[in-house]
Amino acid sequence: MSLLEHGLPAGFFTRGRAVATGLFIAGAVIIYSDTYARLSSYFGEPTRAPSCYKPPDSGHVAGTKQLPARGARDRDGHSVDDRPPMFNLDRMTLAQRVCTPSACGREEWQAYRSALFWYLASRLQHTTRLDRDYGDPGLARSREIYSTALDRQIEDGLRERYRAKVFRINDFRQDRDAVAILVLKRGEALRPCRAHGGTT
Repeated sequence: MSLLEHGLPAGFFTRGRAVATGLFIAGAVIIYSDTYARLSSYFGEPTRAPSCYKPPDSGHVAGTKQLPARGARDRDGHSVDDRPPMFNLDRMTLAQRVCTPSACGREEWQAYRSALFWYLASRLQHTTRLDRDYGDPGLARSREIYSTALDRQIEDGLRERYRAKVFRINDFRQDRDAVAILVLKRGEALRPCRAHGGTT
């Protein structure tokens, strides 16, 4: 007699064996999915930028407050135009000098990547807050704030280093979408994803 002709014995799938088989299949699926995601991330660089980056708040919606005039300050002397305290353009400028498109060793790349992380973190935080409070007018203000010659230099430098294969977009697990937007589009396209699919 063969298993093909008669199948498995009726008592083969005990409760313990059924649980073990289920766990094995679930584990295999998880390992396959993780391996596929890692390989796709490594071999498949994006060719198109996403329409938005994911803010920390998945329920992010655009605000409707009235946007203050450019440079207006509240009673505490704060302005919506002020860049966040963690913003450090000097650090970014120095990192660009040591990591150039033609020469960027491992240590230089780490310094550049660290400076870029803080630059992006503060810029995205500011842009997200402007959108959360003021909606489209807030996004327009963000584009205005981050259109300085130095911001343009940082964005152009990022694209130059990408073309020189100093880094890959998929090297950035955090802020990957924002890096893709800066590299494949321009800074004007930076906007947080809004809940319910709204991006503009």
